Parts: sequence; C-alpha cells; structure tokens
Amino acid sequence: MGLPIPSSLPLCCCLKICNNDINVRIHVTILLLLLISFFASLRYVSTYPLYCVLIILVFGPILIITTLIHEWAHLCMSRWLLREAHTQTEIILWPLGGMTYCDALGGIISSSSSTGEERGPRGTLKADILIALSGVLSHGPQGLCWFLIYLAINSGQTSNFAFRIYFTVMSSGAKGFFSTVCEQSILLNILFMWFNLFLPIYPLDGGRIMASIMLMMGVALNKAALLCMFITIIVSLVIFIVSIMSFVDGIGVSGTFGFVVSIYAVAKCYQLYFMIIGGQLREHELFGRGC
Repeated sequence: MGLPIPSSLPLCCCLKICNNDINVRIHVTILLLLLISFFASLRYVSTYPLYCVLIILVFGPILIITTLIHEWAHLCMSRWLLREAHTQTEIILWPLGGMTYCDALGGIISSSSSTGEERGPRGTLKADILIALSGVLSHGPQGLCWFLIYLAINSGQTSNFAFRIYFTVMSSGAKGFFSTVCEQSILLNILFMWFNLFLPIYPLDGGRIMASIMLMMGVALNKAALLCMFITIIVSLVIFIVSIMSFVDGIGVSGTFGFVVSIYAVAKCYQLYFMIIGGQLREHELFGRGC
C-alpha cells in the first residue's frame, strides 16, 4: 500500500535514486506557482513573448529538477547516516524542496536524555540536522553548474550578468535568452538556499533544523511545535509583504516565489495547530515524519 501523499499528482514511478525505487509526485503548489507566474507574464506577451517561455522553463522543468536534486541529497544523506535502504519511498516535490516518505523508519522522539542523542529507528537528532543541511547545500553545486553554463555561453564574460530580467537582452537572440535562463536558474538556487537555511520556519529545512535543536535542548515536543508555528507565521507575513512589493516593483522569480511559499507555510501552520490540540503531533510530517 502506498504512503499518504496529500494534495499531489504523480510525476514518475520507479525512479532509481541511491539504489532505491522512488515514486515521485508533484505538490499542487508547484502547479499553482507555475500558473500564477505564467498568467502574470501574459501582460508582456504582445511585446516580449519570450518572457512567457522563460517563465514556463524556470517554474516548470528547471524548478522540478532543482527540487528533485534537493530531495535526492536528503535521501542519500539519510541512507549514508542510517546505513539503511528504504524499500518503499515516495518523494513529494513542492516549490522549496519536498518531503520524502520512507517505510520502516520512525519519527523524531523527545526524551530526557542528558546527551541530546534522541535515538530511535531513524537515528539521532544530530543526524536529522545533517540530513536537513544536505538538501540546502545541494544548491551550491547546482548554482555553480548554471554559472559555468553561463560562462560557456558568454565566452567567459560576466559584465552583463544580472538577476533582474532585461527584456532587450532576453530578446536579442539565443545567446541573450539562454543567458537569462542561466541567471534566473542561479537566482532560483540562491532563493532555495536562503529560504531553507536562513529562515527557521516550518516546513522548510530551517524549521526542521530548529525543531531538532530545540528537542536536543530538552524542549517538550508540543512546545517545540508551537514555537515553530509562531515563528513561521511571523516570518511568513514578512515574506508575503516583501514578495508583493517585489512583484509590483520588478520582474523576476523572487516575488511570485515568496508569495506562494508564505501562503503554503501559513496553511501548514493551520494544519499543525489542529494536530497539536488534537493530540496527533506524532502523525505530523515534521515531528513524526519517516525521513
């Protein structure tokens, strides 16, 4: 029987990653992000139609590949640390990473251990932090690859490199268009790393790291969940306001990206709150997830 993957659509089955058969699914928020970005780009379709093509590329296959590599890093680190193969694994991709569901692995547990080593079937909380960091750090090599492609296209020159999209450069020919694709792909990876590493909000890796650190410090499971929820709400409101300002002011991936992330994070807080008051916290993806 398959693992529960809410609000998602199948992408591919039996993908081989780290010698595991993986079923990959796409969360509806990726499709929502693509649709919002595409419809927003239609205001330029009559003058710069290539902008619509760029948006489809960045928020379609490039975003999906980026998130898949992010999750691949999590899975490989998990297998390396725990020395276990997962016979049944499903990955759900969303705009800033994803969730990997593995069988035969328990969730995080909180105890009164003085060492902070909260051991269970899935290992220690320190291992959980390393697993979270592996996905974040995968965006360094990804961004570097895009930068090397940019250098190859532009004969090693970086004088015209910019994260802001310039229509005249993008529409100047194949060189200008693919240079812009590389620039926006690098920006996408920077946003991935920044959101996941520097924002301690659930359900990003920063929230996962923060939850593990709090549990290592002896914070009760319910209190750790409430702290994650309150911090997520505050930071998400700030991201929402900044993303709206960015979307109105300029052209690029950051405005729409932040908008979708903030909406999704607040929605997950709503779910987390009712699981806390309902005594179902160990069924939650962050505090009782399998991988």
